[in-house]
Amino acid sequence: MKIKYLIGLLVVAFLLSGCYLNKEIDANEIGVQMSAGRIEGCVGPGVHTAWGWFDDLKPISSATIKLNVADPEVATKDNQLVGVEITIQARRLTDCDSARNILTKWNSLVDDSALAETIDATARESMKTGTRSFTLQELLDDRNGLATRIQESLGEDSKLYSVQIVNVIVNNIAIESGYANQLKEKALLTAQIETELRRQDLIKQTASNNILEQERRAAVLQEQVKAEQAQTNVQMEIATRDGKMIAAQNQVYVTNQYAFELEKLRLMKEILGDKATFYFIPEGSDITMLWSPNSVVPFTPEAK
Repeated sequence: MKIKYLIGLLVVAFLLSGCYLNKEIDANEIGVQMSAGRIEGCVGPGVHTAWGWFDDLKPISSATIKLNVADPEVATKDNQLVGVEITIQARRLTDCDSARNILTKWNSLVDDSALAETIDATARESMKTGTRSFTLQELLDDRNGLATRIQESLGEDSKLYSVQIVNVIVNNIAIESGYANQLKEKALLTAQIETELRRQDLIKQTASNNILEQERRAAVLQEQVKAEQAQTNVQMEIATRDGKMIAAQNQVYVTNQYAFELEKLRLMKEILGDKATFYFIPEGSDITMLWSPNSVVPFTPEAK
């Protein structure tokens, strides 16, 4: 019984001495193999076992951590005090040399909380340095520029403890209330000016459209006038030709008295009809004899 008890104690002592059995390294971790306090190598994700004396396997997370950092009073290049709030994303590097550096020089930073505190402290200094590179107006116009400056400054420090600054976002820039009111008034005035400029542009565009429409109408009217003038010219030409033809036709009545008389008879026939009676009276005869009931018109038979 004592022998079994002693064997059990020896096994427990052996297990507690540092060997590890089926120890799992997650997908977002790197495992550092330790032997008697010395770093022997690194392993990736998976299940690992070692039976060596004082062997150990220490996981180091490479997952991204996220933290917010705020400083209520930071000076700009033109000595304006502002409040700056940023969000930082960072992760430990996963290569074996970085893992060695973290365990040998920055062992406390294996813990996420300790890493966040370290980044927070360096971030505040980076915020001061970055903000000091911009005037207040430049800062308000270029938040991305400030974020880049802060990330560059943080990156230089984080290299020392094998951490990568993945991203920096400027969440807010708080300015003094009086200056904020001035900016609002300026923005309102700018908006009013832009609205008026757009209105003026609309008026100009409308006027331009009206001018173009007037020019188009004038061109259409001009073409209509030309067409009407051409039609009038044609009609005048036709009338002139007809007049010349009529004049030529009537010329015979001027030169030939008998033709004129015949034309008068034709016209009278058209007016009075076919049954009308015409009397041809020699020139110098007394035409009243035609209507006198007692008058006798002598008849002289034609000589045979």
